[in-house]
Amino acid sequence: MRHHHFILLLLAFAVISCQSPGKPTLSFARQIPIDSTVASDSSISATIAPLRDSVEAIMNEVIGSSPKEIFSEKPESPLSSFVADLLKETAVEELNESGKEALPVITVINIRGLRAPLPKGVIKVKDIYALMPFENQMIILKMSGKDIKSLYQHMGESGGDGLSGGSFTFNNQSVKNPEINNKPLKEDAFYYVVTSDYLATGGDHYNIFANAVEKHESSNKIRDLIIQHIRELNAQGKQIQTPSNQRIKMQ
Repeated sequence: MRHHHFILLLLAFAVISCQSPGKPTLSFARQIPIDSTVASDSSISATIAPLRDSVEAIMNEVIGSSPKEIFSEKPESPLSSFVADLLKETAVEELNESGKEALPVITVINIRGLRAPLPKGVIKVKDIYALMPFENQMIILKMSGKDIKSLYQHMGESGGDGLSGGSFTFNNQSVKNPEINNKPLKEDAFYYVVTSDYLATGGDHYNIFANAVEKHESSNKIRDLIIQHIRELNAQGKQIQTPSNQRIKMQ
């Protein structure tokens, strides 16, 4: 049991970037080795108890609901499209507020980074931590149409990934009919690509992002944005509804 208490204490120090205003926050953490030399201490247990209860209350907060279980799989899926769409919407607002150049926007997320489905029924904070256990930051890159076609090529070769605002067909190992906002991709034009800091730095072999001519680092964490979006839907009396339009056609 003392092992569980120490784990909960460490978890408390990570708590929780998605908290609403007014909830307590902790701003540091340190690693405590746990082995057979650590003796049980009732005073430590008493100290940990309120932290454990606080963490459990935060993680078990109901933030929304879904009419069905929502999975993520390649080449695309309702879950990856849902997450990509909400990131695109957030990025467009952020770009407008920052006075950035008005350009078409797409979002690319890695499906392997979505580690668990959203359950049917109530959605809790802990479900979003299971879905995305990483502290990924939202990044906005300005890229040429030529490089975005190469980006689509990589997505096709890797079996697909989450995409919003764009579409293409992948046939005979080649990109066909690349589009952004339902218009043909122009190789000599520029666009914004919303993604994670993991992919933006070459994760999952997305090396093409190194060609970006401009980079905007958002202060938002992707997991927090998912939680915020589901909370907003719930406040409007809406359940999670996933998009059904096809973005990547694998032939």
